[in-house]
Amino acid sequence: MSGSNAYYTLFNHGGPHVDAPNHMGVGDGLDSYPIEAFAGPVKVFDASRYPLDRSVPATVFQGHVDAGDIVLILTRYTSPQTDDALPELRTLTHEAAEFLATLPVRAYGTDAFSVDSLTDTKMPSIHQSFLSRTIQVYEQLFNVDKLLGKGKMFFSGAPLKIKGGDGMIVRPVVFVY
Repeated sequence: MSGSNAYYTLFNHGGPHVDAPNHMGVGDGLDSYPIEAFAGPVKVFDASRYPLDRSVPATVFQGHVDAGDIVLILTRYTSPQTDDALPELRTLTHEAAEFLATLPVRAYGTDAFSVDSLTDTKMPSIHQSFLSRTIQVYEQLFNVDKLLGKGKMFFSGAPLKIKGGDGMIVRPVVFVY
C-alpha cells in the first residue's frame, strides 16, 4: 500500500477569502458561525463605472436587495503596476455600507483587493460596518462578471472551520437557476 501526505502553509487573506469580525478586532472568529451563514441567495451589481475610491452609492442597492441576501459587486479591479503602489479600488460609500449592513445582508463581497479604500483612511471602515454586525466580507472573488444579468442565483462560500480564524480562503460557488 502506498500513499501521499503533504503539509501546506496558507495565507488566510490571499486570493478569494472571507473575513471574520476578529479580523478587525470586533468579535469572534469564523468558527462561531453556523455553516448556513456562508450560503444564500446572491445579488450581483456592476460597480465598474464608478470612479476609483469610495464612490459606489446606496442608490445602487435600494429596492434591489433584501435582508438575508449576499451582495457582490464587480469593480473590475486591476493590480498596481509597481510593487510599491497601493491598490486603487472602487468601494462603497459609508452610507451604502450602512444601508446594506442595517438591512441586514447575509454577506458582502467584491472582486477587489479589499472592501476598504487603502488610500482614503479618513472615512469609517467598510470592514467595520459589516464585521461589527457579524456580516461576513468576501474579497478578491473571481468571475463576478460572469454573473451579471443572470436570473436567480445561490452563493456558497464556506471556509475551513479553524478555531478563532480571522479569515480563510474559500472556493466560492454560485448556482444559477
